[in-house]
Amino acid sequence: MRLDKRLKEAHPDLSWRQIREAIAKGQVTVNGVIQRDEAFEASAGDEVEANRNRPAQSRARANFEILHEDEHLIVLNKPAGLLSIPSSPDAGSSEDTVLKRVREYIAFKLGHKSYVGMLHRLDRDTSGALAVALSKDAHAAGREMFKRHAFERHYLAIVQGIPNPPQGTIEAKISTGYRSGRRKLVDDDEEGLESATDYRVKERLKNAALLELRLHTGRQHQIRLHLEQLGHPLLGERVYAEGDARQSRVGRAKVDARRNMLHAWTLAFPHPLTGEPIAVEAPLPEDFAAVLARLRPNRA
Repeated sequence: MRLDKRLKEAHPDLSWRQIREAIAKGQVTVNGVIQRDEAFEASAGDEVEANRNRPAQSRARANFEILHEDEHLIVLNKPAGLLSIPSSPDAGSSEDTVLKRVREYIAFKLGHKSYVGMLHRLDRDTSGALAVALSKDAHAAGREMFKRHAFERHYLAIVQGIPNPPQGTIEAKISTGYRSGRRKLVDDDEEGLESATDYRVKERLKNAALLELRLHTGRQHQIRLHLEQLGHPLLGERVYAEGDARQSRVGRAKVDARRNMLHAWTLAFPHPLTGEPIAVEAPLPEDFAAVLARLRPNRA
């Protein structure tokens, strides 16, 4: 029997609201262990106890910014420097990743029945909106939608120089494999993955530009490779750029970027299970905003 129904049967004097609040506050135990999932299936032999006089236990606190959350999905604002998934199967329990953080948050909130599955990924240095499934059905449906490019993603990027023309579409095939940790662009007659990125100069900066990018496809390292192809690599780029793209010269001074200046700004898609539209905007992180401010022409 569901935990909430079991409690209602044992305590008919309590309202459904009082029962749900007691469960949420950690005032209900099953076999001596706090259980916060009102849908938890308690067997006949389980010892269920409700003590509304027990001090409320702290609620689950996410160590990430939540942009959207429902029972099947969570969209968060990933900080730069955090891996989306473990770098290897052996590192799963030791590395700090989005997957690990969401699992800990949901397990604390819902208990042992929780499920977490990544719908897509962002590179370690990329900040911004990232969607994670909280049920098997949402994960399966969401992954199929991602393959069909049903996720509309817009990025903000600070690049070296100012592209001319100020807007366009970059179309270039990307290799399927890696060499020395790099992908590469391949000729049309070679085997590779089709990819396309729209770009638009959103703001002209000092020897740099803030671009708005829209992905038509979602290849790993796509934006970084396409901006290299455009001749305007990301500020902070260490792999796909000629020379040192970590700095942009402003007069005699230099503006340092300690990571790729790339931010997953907006994410919009229909809910995988309900079809309801979901649209979020991820606020700029402090380091991105600081570099942007230093590169603006009106800066003294």
